[in-house]
Amino acid sequence: MEIGISIIWLVFAVLFFTLGLYHWNVAKTNVPPFKLSERPGKDMGSVKILGADIDQPVKDFTDGFNKHLTNQNELSKKQNRRSAYGYWLAALTALVSLFLGLKN
Repeated sequence: MEIGISIIWLVFAVLFFTLGLYHWNVAKTNVPPFKLSERPGKDMGSVKILGADIDQPVKDFTDGFNKHLTNQNELSKKQNRRSAYGYWLAALTALVSLFLGLKN
């Protein structure tokens, strides 16, 4: 086999391995949870509208949003790890093709 084809397989192997490393590292990043800042003047007295605490809807939203962020972080981690495995498998396939080509 020509040396040119072998170089192409080597380039693909390096490219796929590098992309796998990229996705593996991206899988380690997380979006931090949303932190609710305190309302100014909260210590001066409680504010209620029709008997309900005015801050409760925002607290409920924050809890729901943080659960959503946790779910998205887990899904992103799984997706990026699977992508990394796929790229590494492609790199291994390219290396096998390289060595089989050099053998002939």
